[in-house]
Amino acid sequence: MAVRAFDITDGSLAPVSVLERAPRTRRDARRLRQRYAIIGVSAVSVPFVVAVIVLGVGH
Repeated sequence: MAVRAFDITDGSLAPVSVLERAPRTRRDARRLRQRYAIIGVSAVSVPFVVAVIVLGVGH
């Protein structure tokens, strides 16, 4: 069963516009998961690497 989302915020354009996304393929889902994993790991590890470099230079 399909669920449709209707955008009724602006009635002047079209009477009803249907907003539907195509389902993601497994490949797209895997790439998206890998992208967010890389972003998360780098967001956590970069500050630690910078801190180690600063402490090494300061020591």
